[in-house]
Amino acid sequence: MKGKVAYIPQARQIEFYEYDLPEVEPGAILAQVVRTNVCGSEVHMWRGEFGRRGVMPGHEMVGRVYKLGKGVTTDTAGQPLKEGDRIAPVYYRTCGLCVNCREGNAAACVTMGVRARRLIPQDPPHFHTTFATHYYIHPGQHVYKVPDNVPDRVASSANCALSQVFFGLDRANVRYDETVLIQGAGGLGLHAMAVAKARGARVIAIDGVELRLQRAKAFGADELIDMRAYPTMEARIGRVRELTGGLGPDVVVEVAGVPEAFLEAVNLVRNGGRVVEMGNISMGLTVALPPSLVTFKSVTVIGVATYNPHYLQKALRFLAQHIDVYPYHELVDAEFPLERAAEAMDKSDRKEVTRAALLP
Repeated sequence: MKGKVAYIPQARQIEFYEYDLPEVEPGAILAQVVRTNVCGSEVHMWRGEFGRRGVMPGHEMVGRVYKLGKGVTTDTAGQPLKEGDRIAPVYYRTCGLCVNCREGNAAACVTMGVRARRLIPQDPPHFHTTFATHYYIHPGQHVYKVPDNVPDRVASSANCALSQVFFGLDRANVRYDETVLIQGAGGLGLHAMAVAKARGARVIAIDGVELRLQRAKAFGADELIDMRAYPTMEARIGRVRELTGGLGPDVVVEVAGVPEAFLEAVNLVRNGGRVVEMGNISMGLTVALPPSLVTFKSVTVIGVATYNPHYLQKALRFLAQHIDVYPYHELVDAEFPLERAAEAMDKSDRKEVTRAALLP
């Protein structure tokens, strides 16, 4: 039996390759992809901001066990696992041995493996990423069963969107009654709002797209700042000061993915506050930031690109517990067959959809 996997050779081009399904080594799992989302990372790949020799897109997915390798009888949490079970895998491996893993920050593992941008389809076992019909889960990768009450369209965004913001808010130690400002109401931003509200925080959301602002309100935002009404950084800073008694928010979460948003985050946050930087992942994009701004405001900047792998289980549990609290069924608002991945990424890039899903 053959499967199909995608590859972006250069900006705004996508190719599909077909291979025989691989043999599954002991400790590994071959999954059949049920659905996979266009995350912000894939949009950056689509723009050509990742990958000197091209890049394999896709990491947010829910799938079903197609074949278990020898010795695999449970998921990472010890739940019994069999062929046909719904699963969500962490899209990378951590070593568990380096200084960061030993200190509890596996998200900063110095030998992290299974990274899409470092692989090409010709590298066995070929199915390295989730814009594909199948996905190969290597020995040592975390994988968790999806709770029965969490539908596929919701579970697909647990990895990475929900897991990453869950981890980021923990890194920032977001507490009850704090004010959290979230720049960007896309997939990561909406999940961040839900988690922050569950912790008793007051949430302010900034975006400039009407559909996203409506969804921000539905996912717990207490206050909305429309960039069309406040078109400059100075105007937005002024509005945030009005909403926070002149101080600024305790925490700013940057998930807009543009360098200027980081500069704005440092300006927005209160003196002594925390900035969680998640959105900017393109190495070539820069912004001029006066270091003195960080110094005199005594700002803590926390960079978050992935998450400790066990946070995927936390994310799935959060979804199971809050499935009826927030309109998760609306979060993925466009579906495309795998062959129309280019269209899905174009529409995501233009912010015509909040989250697009590909159905192999």
